[in-house]
Amino acid sequence: MSLSNFDRKGSETARAAWLYYQEDRTQGEIAQELRVSRSTVTRLLQRAKAEGLVQISLNVTAGTFKAERELERAYGLEKVRIVPDAADEAAQKRWLGNVAAELMVQMVGDDSIVVVSWGTTLLAMADALVGQHPVAGAQVVALVGGLHNAAVGAGTNEIANRFAAYFNAPARPLLAPIYVADEAMAAGLSRDPGIRDALDLARRASLVVYSFGAMRSESTMFQLDHITPEQLVFLREQGAVGDIACRWIDRNGAAVQLPPSINPIGMSLDEIRAIPQRLAVAGGDFKEEVILAGVRGGFVTTLVTDERNAAYLLDKR
Repeated sequence: MSLSNFDRKGSETARAAWLYYQEDRTQGEIAQELRVSRSTVTRLLQRAKAEGLVQISLNVTAGTFKAERELERAYGLEKVRIVPDAADEAAQKRWLGNVAAELMVQMVGDDSIVVVSWGTTLLAMADALVGQHPVAGAQVVALVGGLHNAAVGAGTNEIANRFAAYFNAPARPLLAPIYVADEAMAAGLSRDPGIRDALDLARRASLVVYSFGAMRSESTMFQLDHITPEQLVFLREQGAVGDIACRWIDRNGAAVQLPPSINPIGMSLDEIRAIPQRLAVAGGDFKEEVILAGVRGGFVTTLVTDERNAAYLLDKR
């Protein structure tokens, strides 16, 4: 499986084929390794043949699989998937999105409540969801409020709608700004029946899907003017290295003190961490510190990242 066709071949298909043909694993052992059913393994192997992937010339190396297992053991993660480093940001996000979408589909079962964040990496996930995969009783909820000037399709309510359409499930928007400047106004909005009900549903979620934001003036939150230069200085002084769904953390994954002018509306970091399955997908430049912080802080059960950030995590274990 070459880098040129990485975004066209399912990563789980490649892993199943590798384990079966190269490591002589049984289908039962592969099912346990990938945490899927034996019938899913059978379908993956059939797909590998149908797509011409099985020519005993897989370019997804054993080293990649070994690194994934080492990261799982080192940080107590349930599952790690590593994609190759891409030559450009768009391809990197597409590859991350394809793999994360594939995993998410496996994680959503009957009656699942899925809470989703925002951003161009999650938009790449939405783009990877082709057709429909109806799941009985599933619901999708927006994790944060609206972000003005976000890239078309990358807002949390738009992502929630795309995911919900794929699962043939209802989508619950969070019709609020991500931050307000006044604490009393934030408290009042949180008591609004529509916002309160959306947040109550989100707190019962079985799965949260999000990316990480880096602590840089070039990052999206700063470019969209949701964080002012003065607020950026304040957050840096508190030791912030980045954000999870617009909630700021330090290098150990602890919440940092916010300036008085930032009053979030939505789930707290503790509430996000309490969701049983936490799928984080992030890669590219300047993400290594915040990914490490998120893993250290217990915000991740399943991680999708790229080779450079995986290498950083392995070096810091």
